[in-house]
Amino acid sequence: MNIQKIMKEAQKAQKKAAEVQEKLGGMMVVGSAGGGLVEVTANGHGQIMGVKLKPEAVDKDDLEALEDLLLVAIQDAQKKAHDLSEKEMSRELGGIGNMLGGMF
Repeated sequence: MNIQKIMKEAQKAQKKAAEVQEKLGGMMVVGSAGGGLVEVTANGHGQIMGVKLKPEAVDKDDLEALEDLLLVAIQDAQKKAHDLSEKEMSRELGGIGNMLGGMF
């Protein structure tokens, strides 16, 4: 394989990776904690887009429990966003997708 062909393939992969990154910005995942008492929505980049609390999640005498639930739900949403990103990169770019996914 010549260097020009390799460069052309790399440019194609880079363009495809940019398209996947744009697509991920519009995809949403939901992380939850406490059996759904707290839900956190994130986009495919892991940016938090929204938080929903059920009234029974709020106990003014135990705010620490709510803080813990929020932290778990945020971490769950971010993990799901990371997994989604890896899956999309792998699906669209094959083996090189995992390598490029770590760059974004």
